[in-house]
Amino acid sequence: MNTAPASPDTTPAGGHVLVTGGNRGLGLATATLLADAGWSVLLGCRDDRRGAAAATALRRRGGRAVHVPLDVTSPPSIAAAADLVADHTGGRLAGLVNNAGVFLDERDADLESVTAEAVHELLTVNAVGPLLVTRAVLPLLRAAGGAAVVNVTADDADPATADGEATGYRMSKAALNIMTVNLAVALREQDIVVNAVDPGWIPTDMGGPEAPDDTSAAARLVAWAVTAARRHGTTGQVLTVRQPPDALRAEPVTVGAPPHGQPQ
Repeated sequence: MNTAPASPDTTPAGGHVLVTGGNRGLGLATATLLADAGWSVLLGCRDDRRGAAAATALRRRGGRAVHVPLDVTSPPSIAAAADLVADHTGGRLAGLVNNAGVFLDERDADLESVTAEAVHELLTVNAVGPLLVTRAVLPLLRAAGGAAVVNVTADDADPATADGEATGYRMSKAALNIMTVNLAVALREQDIVVNAVDPGWIPTDMGGPEAPDDTSAAARLVAWAVTAARRHGTTGQVLTVRQPPDALRAEPVTVGAPPHGQPQ
């Protein structure tokens, strides 16, 4: 694994972005798009072997990528990861994608089967983890001179979709959504936009092979929220792949202009 830190004068044209859960599924698809567009991608993964393999695969296709060990349920792991991110980025992080998440089938199926342990795990991974990761890298986001945070949510957080099942999961994603809105207010004056993306039901390890929606379309929306939402003044929104922003149709994911103060 490449562990050489990037110095400020080697900042890529697209900036640096940390993608949690970046070794597979939507996280890897998003990381691939961003790497292809000129961003330097840091894959925050709990599984060191899979994270290193994913980063190697991105480098082989010409991208800039490294693996950062990260367990979003562990404050010491989050702190250590933030230090590594600072080393790799020269202290400036232009994007954060809080993608790591969990869905527990049998332990959260219905009211009779749900357990306290399952609810705690869901809330910790899907809501508390993203909050603590964002807090840990906040100095790096500020230093970028303009940055974007993207939280991967689900339409299960919408009360209109309630069906009596997966209550703990729905609670965790609803918490993530209100966190998104509140942090958008808190960070607006610091030129940091915060949005959530509902990717739909996509065929990942979590979604299963029968999922009807398109992972690549979801990845494009997440990548757009990293690269372009700030330019459009989009913040505090829950963006959905089924009703993408008009600007996404007209503006593909590109390198674009770097954050203020970062060289081309």
